[in-house]
Amino acid sequence: MSKPSNAPLWVFVPNILVPEMALERLSAPAQAQSFAGLPAGLLQTMARNTAPEYQNADGLDRIEAWLLRYLDSQAQAKFDQYPAWAMLEMLDDEENTSLAQSFTRFWGTVGCLEIERDGVRFTPPEVLQVSQADLQAFWNVVQPLLQQHGWLLNTPAGFHSLLSNTVPVPMEQASPWSVQGIRLTDYLPMTHECGDWRRMWLNMQVELHNAEFNKAREAKGLKPLNALWFWGGGEAWQIDMALPRVKSVSEDGVFDAVKMTDGADEALNRFVFWTQLLGSLQKNELNTSRKPDTVYCVNFQGWGGNIGVFKLLESEVLQPMRLAGLAFNWVLLGNNGWKTLKSNWINRFKFWQNKPNWAVLGEPEMQEGPTEEDLQAAWQQGQRDQDNIQAEWEGRQ
Repeated sequence: MSKPSNAPLWVFVPNILVPEMALERLSAPAQAQSFAGLPAGLLQTMARNTAPEYQNADGLDRIEAWLLRYLDSQAQAKFDQYPAWAMLEMLDDEENTSLAQSFTRFWGTVGCLEIERDGVRFTPPEVLQVSQADLQAFWNVVQPLLQQHGWLLNTPAGFHSLLSNTVPVPMEQASPWSVQGIRLTDYLPMTHECGDWRRMWLNMQVELHNAEFNKAREAKGLKPLNALWFWGGGEAWQIDMALPRVKSVSEDGVFDAVKMTDGADEALNRFVFWTQLLGSLQKNELNTSRKPDTVYCVNFQGWGGNIGVFKLLESEVLQPMRLAGLAFNWVLLGNNGWKTLKSNWINRFKFWQNKPNWAVLGEPEMQEGPTEEDLQAAWQQGQRDQDNIQAEWEGRQ
């Protein structure tokens, strides 16, 4: 995704794409009736743009995947599966040091890890009802083990903390939002270089399982804080542009998005998470003449829900943009990816094109998931790997 230099404004609409098969089953009148509530600015853009290419998130959280392509449009970040968010270097005026050694920084996220048949389920702390006392108790258990194995905290001990070690740990791990479904045995790399980290992590699991504060949480019906999820390690990479500013667009108005809330759309909460997390790496103003782009994230819950937010979007965001002659981008989100449309001065000259192309709202079908035989084979292999890990932990091999 190359970022248009003349369009520093983005309008994100979550849950707007529909499966292509469902869209094709609707007649033309039914399509027009179903999508009649869309803002005029979007309808015009759909009529006057060529069909956009669908961008697949490739197994990542959609906002994570979009932000990666936004910050790294030239694909400078090198990774096999998961982006190295802990190795991100932000250039500034006062400090232009060499890149950090690869695989020496990771984000550590507090959470609850549950092992299920098709992989692990990791619940991030934002939805776990974590008191300050519980958070402190968690780090009281974890920090001695980290220090014993050479890990330092580069940011305060909170929900998500930046960890570093002088000894590289060559592994790529998923973020809290992209982790679901990974097998635990894939998370615990069996290479010799990762052996010390692996033993530390398993010991940490035992200590947290036996911790009194977790027993008290479970007695209250709360999930335990039983894991420090390491993620974001890899090859160092740089950006020379600012993180975008994020604004929430709902029927209540347009506001700066400064914290995650229960009533916000998932996409908006993800934006808040990423901009705050990565913003903590930004010590000074970036060495760039570009100002931060602005992302307007619309609180749209999907078709069949309330479409009143589109009226406010049109009056409070789109009309002022058009009057000012500003170019901007639409990002239409689906379940597994997005499509990008450009709204600029060229579109205004195509006054003869007013019939929206409803195919723009179609999302390609994903390939079929694993069969029952695939799941059974993976489960059996996982059991064998788990036995090997247990044997190593107990010193039997």
